[in-house]
Amino acid sequence: MFHTIRRLTKPNLFWKIFLWFWLATLLTLTTIIFFYSLTSKDTRLVPASSQESELLRQTAITIQLRHVIEEYQNGLPIKPEGSNKALDNTFIINNQGYEISGKQVPEVIYQLSAHYKKRNQAATVTINNYSYSGPEIVFSRGQYYLLFIKQKSQQHFSTVISQFYHSISFLQLLAALGISFLVCFALAWYLTRPIHQLQKATKAIAKGDLQARAKDFIGKRADEFHDLAEDFDLMADRINRIIMSQKRLLSDVSHELRSPLTRMQIAASLAQKHSQAECAKHIDRIEVEVQRLDELIGELLQVAALERGQQHGKPDTFVVNDLLDIIISDAQFEAAANDKEVVLLKSPTIHFKGYYNLLARAIENVIRNAIRHTPEGTKITIQLKKAGQHFLILISDQGEGVEEAHLAKIFEPFYRPTEARERSSGGTGLGLTIAKRGVEINGGTIRAENQAQGGLLVTISLKASR
Repeated sequence: MFHTIRRLTKPNLFWKIFLWFWLATLLTLTTIIFFYSLTSKDTRLVPASSQESELLRQTAITIQLRHVIEEYQNGLPIKPEGSNKALDNTFIINNQGYEISGKQVPEVIYQLSAHYKKRNQAATVTINNYSYSGPEIVFSRGQYYLLFIKQKSQQHFSTVISQFYHSISFLQLLAALGISFLVCFALAWYLTRPIHQLQKATKAIAKGDLQARAKDFIGKRADEFHDLAEDFDLMADRINRIIMSQKRLLSDVSHELRSPLTRMQIAASLAQKHSQAECAKHIDRIEVEVQRLDELIGELLQVAALERGQQHGKPDTFVVNDLLDIIISDAQFEAAANDKEVVLLKSPTIHFKGYYNLLARAIENVIRNAIRHTPEGTKITIQLKKAGQHFLILISDQGEGVEEAHLAKIFEPFYRPTEARERSSGGTGLGLTIAKRGVEINGGTIRAENQAQGGLLVTISLKASR
């Protein structure tokens, strides 16, 4: 509870969003009211300002000095409108509700008169850019008259604020502020709540819970926050796979290094115990194990370089058929020693822009893997095929293949799924891993599948160059 209160009271994103929403709401309401006040033709009764009150008093004094009301009481006709400019914009109402000069009285004058009788206060009404103010009481011979004045309205901001202030009650203003407060609070909570939920997921992962997912915290939504949670979970899955892969790789490397080291220790121990003639045989064994270690370390360094995204040289455009000719020529020499054959089927000419050395190493590793696992007297076939904007490199052997459950994993480091592809084959378990990384850096994909007639088919897909 204390943590929740502290989190809500500190100047965090929630309160920032809330304040911005509330200020925007108040500014919008003020703007609407301002323009409504400028354009509206409805009457608004507001208390007369000090300037208007002073003008009423000065006009009343002028009327007294000119004996306008006395002339009316004496039965003399009041001069019509326009003959006395000082009184053109005045209305003098007797106790019977008539204007003493006979001018037409606007309805708003009677509204001001009714307001005065109700509140005993002079007021101002603005209609069509003209303001009517009054009344001012003028006494003459024991009778009173109501004086009103008309003048061109000056729509200053203070006038608009005064009209708004007196046209709305305090409770209405308080209700409007309260409703805007609640709406802005709800909007701020709606926007910041998923962010706090995502924060919980990140904290869980930071504490070591790699299985924590944002969807478990954010709940069911159908907006951008849901998409963000999905992207976050994809990132978490990727991080989890990378960490698990690194742990597995570390374990596999430790195991792979321990085996030749153990054999070297045994050979060294036997060399110390046996005669000089037998010692040479054990030294030869040690040299073989050292060579295997050197090959393994070289493969590990190459895998690490590919994992870091390190490429060798710049992309270049070349003919894939020429690349295959060179690789097959070298592979055929190795295959012929074991009564095997590597054959390139008739293929269309394919141009490709990419990293020559990486692609060459990838194809070579797949072919050498096929040579190791195809029986004597059989052959490895290689073919190029066009597939729309892409092209395929198909490499197939006639071995025993791989169980379906292991096909997707044979490209992982040190993965040896079956007895047909056991350690005795002589590989380090990194050849297909390097092949996969090399193909991916060239923007392609690689997959393996069992053939109906037997053997393994490895397909490399790359985008052809024009």
